[in-house]
Amino acid sequence: MTLLSPLLIVIFYGVIFYFSVNRDLAEERKIILVNDQSSVFENKLEDTKTINFQYKKLLDSEPKLLLESSGAYGVLTITNKGNNYTYDLLANEQPGLNTLSTIESKLENVLKNKELNANGIDQKIVNDINAISVKLLTRKNTDDGIEKGNSGTTTIIGFLGAFLIYFFIFLYGVQVMKGVIEEKTNRIVEVIISSVKPFQLMMGKIIGIAMVGITQFVIWVVLITALSAPVSALVMEMMHVDTSTLVEGKQVAGVSQEAGISEIFSSLSGLNIPLLLGLFVFYFIGGYFFYGALFAAVGSAVDNETDTQQFMMPITLPLIFSIAIAQSVINSPNSSLSVWLSMIPFSSPVIMMVRLPFGIPTSQIIASMACMILGFIATVWFAGRIYRIGILTYGKKPTYKELFKWLFRKN
Repeated sequence: MTLLSPLLIVIFYGVIFYFSVNRDLAEERKIILVNDQSSVFENKLEDTKTINFQYKKLLDSEPKLLLESSGAYGVLTITNKGNNYTYDLLANEQPGLNTLSTIESKLENVLKNKELNANGIDQKIVNDINAISVKLLTRKNTDDGIEKGNSGTTTIIGFLGAFLIYFFIFLYGVQVMKGVIEEKTNRIVEVIISSVKPFQLMMGKIIGIAMVGITQFVIWVVLITALSAPVSALVMEMMHVDTSTLVEGKQVAGVSQEAGISEIFSSLSGLNIPLLLGLFVFYFIGGYFFYGALFAAVGSAVDNETDTQQFMMPITLPLIFSIAIAQSVINSPNSSLSVWLSMIPFSSPVIMMVRLPFGIPTSQIIASMACMILGFIATVWFAGRIYRIGILTYGKKPTYKELFKWLFRKN
């Protein structure tokens, strides 16, 4: 799975990207029978790749019978009293949001055009006005000069790094806990601690699994990087993108996509990639050690995985909170809340990875790293005090009160 997972990940995201660009492929073409009693929308609703409008005049009792016999997706009945219109869609299933929004958009366009014509406004003028767009170029002032930036790319990189930290801490932290429980329930630990101290055993398990995690991560990065190029090329070929075609002096979709990709790579060149990768490794190791020690303490205090639930909640809540609030941090990476969350060891591994691509002062990075190291030392001491007693305690699920007593027991 270490070698197969990168291939599955690349294929998975390739499929997601393909269908996100070609959203219409995920939907079957639907026939909507339009029963327009107002005669305002007759033959004016534009078909889309997923919806075909057909028009029929029906009596009040006919929509249900026609829907059952025609094989159409739904019957749209439009009535009006003056300028007040009522729209009723009868379908054999609950329509999806995309279908509803598409139909509503087409209906709104007809009404807008009707009002424009009634007021003597040329539709072409309105279309030209609506086609006007603004592209804001962002540049960041730094000590070394001015750099180009891309908020979208920065956001993706920040959130991706935060999610990977979140995922790996959970994945390998739980492995530590399960390993401790297995050794305890099989009485293996009773033999092992005759040769090493409980604290050494705990740190050996945490460091050993950390090395496994780093090895797997390096393999995944190398393989994903190697596999991404051919998969990306295949996706672009399936989309029939011709990046060299111009139509009437205007760029086609492929050229626009090429420009967007070039802009993304240009913005990546403005990021300090070695710093991001180095700090990712630091927070991956620091966050894993911080939470891994707590997971080891939980595993040593119980006899089976079922009993871990009451102790897991306080440990996992800060991680869940961090990933949940990541969007707020992305929107304001230098707010007081973001800065303080990036200093607290419980949340800093996730929050700092969100903030780093946006560029933060070196003093905050150093302060966060120092807090992470101090937090790890405190957590290891805390977990070691519980581990040395819990690893040889059987037959009883301890309470929080008992765990607190274990912290200060001298023997």
